[in-house]
Amino acid sequence: MDNSNKILELKKKLSEEILKEDSNNNLIISLSNEIASLDESTVRFSVDAGIINRLGKELVGKQETAVSELIKNAYDADATEVNLIFENAWNKGGVLTIEDNGHGMNREQLVNGFMRLSSSDKIHNPVSEKYKRQKAGKKGIGRFATQRLGDKLIIITQTTQSSEALKVVVNWDDFATDKDLLSISNSIEFIPKTKDSGTSLIIEGLREGWSDTMIKRVYRYTSELLQPFPLSKKKEEEKENSIDEGFKSNYYRREKGELIAIVDEEKAIFQHALAEIEGYVLNDGQGCWSLKSDKLNFPEEIFLIGNNDKDKDDTTTPFLLIKGVHFKAYYFIYEGSLFSPGNFTFIRDLSYEKGGIKLYRNGFRVLPYGEQGDDWLGLDQSNNRSIVLGPHMNRSFFGFVELEDKSGNFEETSSREGLIENEYLNELVSFVYRSITSAVIKVSELRGRKATASQKGFKKENPTEKVDSAIEKIEELFKETETNNDNSHQLPLGKGANEKANQIISNLKQAREEEKIKNQELIDEINMLRILAGLGLVIGEFVHEVQRFLPGFDADISFLKNAVKDYKDVYERTELLETNVKSFSAYTSYFDKTISRNVHRELEPIELRDVVRNFESVITNDLKRASIKMLPTKYEGYDLFTVPMHPSEWASILFNLYTNSKKAIKRSKSDGEIFIKCGKEDNIVYLEFSDNGDGIPKENEENIFNAFYTTSTVSNHTADDATALTGTGLGLKIIRDIIEFYNGEIYVSTPTDGFNTTIRIEIPKK
Repeated sequence: MDNSNKILELKKKLSEEILKEDSNNNLIISLSNEIASLDESTVRFSVDAGIINRLGKELVGKQETAVSELIKNAYDADATEVNLIFENAWNKGGVLTIEDNGHGMNREQLVNGFMRLSSSDKIHNPVSEKYKRQKAGKKGIGRFATQRLGDKLIIITQTTQSSEALKVVVNWDDFATDKDLLSISNSIEFIPKTKDSGTSLIIEGLREGWSDTMIKRVYRYTSELLQPFPLSKKKEEEKENSIDEGFKSNYYRREKGELIAIVDEEKAIFQHALAEIEGYVLNDGQGCWSLKSDKLNFPEEIFLIGNNDKDKDDTTTPFLLIKGVHFKAYYFIYEGSLFSPGNFTFIRDLSYEKGGIKLYRNGFRVLPYGEQGDDWLGLDQSNNRSIVLGPHMNRSFFGFVELEDKSGNFEETSSREGLIENEYLNELVSFVYRSITSAVIKVSELRGRKATASQKGFKKENPTEKVDSAIEKIEELFKETETNNDNSHQLPLGKGANEKANQIISNLKQAREEEKIKNQELIDEINMLRILAGLGLVIGEFVHEVQRFLPGFDADISFLKNAVKDYKDVYERTELLETNVKSFSAYTSYFDKTISRNVHRELEPIELRDVVRNFESVITNDLKRASIKMLPTKYEGYDLFTVPMHPSEWASILFNLYTNSKKAIKRSKSDGEIFIKCGKEDNIVYLEFSDNGDGIPKENEENIFNAFYTTSTVSNHTADDATALTGTGLGLKIIRDIIEFYNGEIYVSTPTDGFNTTIRIEIPKK
């Protein structure tokens, strides 16, 4: 049958199907496509269903990236809150529910937006409908991120105007290669609403497991969207629909029916603040500010401030123009010792993007105040003058100022970028700046640091001696009071107060002992690092000296080979000796080159291909002796250049990962395999080091980067000296310090297929 007759027959079937009262739409689409394919006068693009797999699994590299895109979609939908609930998700096969309170979707928006490839919505509507947010999601990637995450997607969505909710079920396995995309349909039904508006994505059959560390990284990936401090709570009748209340994401595990928080915003960022500063101008014009610092053991205390720039001791002169103003700021000093491990780099980097004091007028954000590079309070300028010595540049603070201005005293410029400089704005700036710098000075005093350049007679006290002395004085005071008290050994405040005071003193002593243990651990770490540094110098000298003997070894081996060439067994042993010497020579040459590079201090961009290939060439013979197979390294992309680094640092990184893998493989008693993968994503290059050893328990994935945490027993008397040396528990800690110095990250990732452990290193790319 020729094409013309085929087309006529297909058109007849199509007409019959269309005329049916209960026609099969899938059949109609299939017949239409077949007719179009037989049309010899035209040609059309067709879409294979396998494109969904490529847009999902292949386009979205990491599962953390996939989830962060879905959170960005909630942000774009004007949600103020999104909840992520992981259920049975430690290993693959679990369920992830992502639910938001955004505007939701009606049927038309669902069909022409969410279900449409390459939707143009973000092109035509670059800002959100309600809060006018600049949309954050990439064009259309979010819906395919769900395919990257799991086998099945259930969408439940409703709008304020709708009387029912829509439910759509998508089975991603239906989108197989060699099937036409248009021939695959997904069921849709109307169900009762569960809330006023919003969307829930239920992703079943998770393709990979989720550790808490991975979930916390999702939070970091989306941290630029968050308004991490709510404004003052308004009365309900004062709220306006157009006021953006901010955006918050919550992360939970569902265990035995209960939700257990994984990431808490306060814990993720603000519990690491050194101090919390807050200020008000009361209705009578009295200015006041407060300081609270758990880290410095300083309970909240309120201080008065007057409207007198020239006399800081004058606390009574009222602020007449800014009554009712309020500000709040979290104060950070970016010293590693003030942060718990793994948080310093994240918060410091976030400060460059989101640090500063924002200004809100009548609930609306006033730009550009608090944006990157803006210094409306003069904090950067003041910090550079170094009159107030405590760090107080804009990025030292996460905070806001809010003011009610119903009378319009704070006038906007004609371009609506900022406010006109007048007496109202000047008084506001003066109050906030002086309050913040006063708090910074107080923090310096609490830390035992010099607070201002003009401060006379400053002598830094030893904090340890200061605390011990204070405890002794308190004890002496109580002993004196007990001795002078007629009522036996009770204080004038009563027996209960006496017992409570003694308990407080006991708690203080216990806390001091715990602090001494921590200090001793730090001293031990510093001592060990000093020993390792000295050992490095010795190794450098040793390697340099060994190089002098290698030519002699080569000459002697050549002589032996000629002398015993007629003795097969001896000749073979001589060849084995030659192989071992060459392996030894490769090791010494590698380390000699690495150590020699330390003489040169300049940094340079590092191509991951180069360092990995050099590393592989050196360990080849060692792999044979250890019966470990090194799979071919996989490189994704070209020009895998890091930011400028020191070349020798990569030798430390790769050899430490290698020795750890060897030990893990030995413990597992398996046929060892190691696999390295390198590539680049967005603004980073990455290296993944995988092995099939005994793996890392989920609960230890963060601990392995802590100082002195080790799976090797240093005190084991049967261990040789080399094992003891490599079991100090400092290797991964040193690697993490190297990586974080360059604003990178190292973590335990989801193991590559066929392996039990994958360590992933991310470094900003050149």
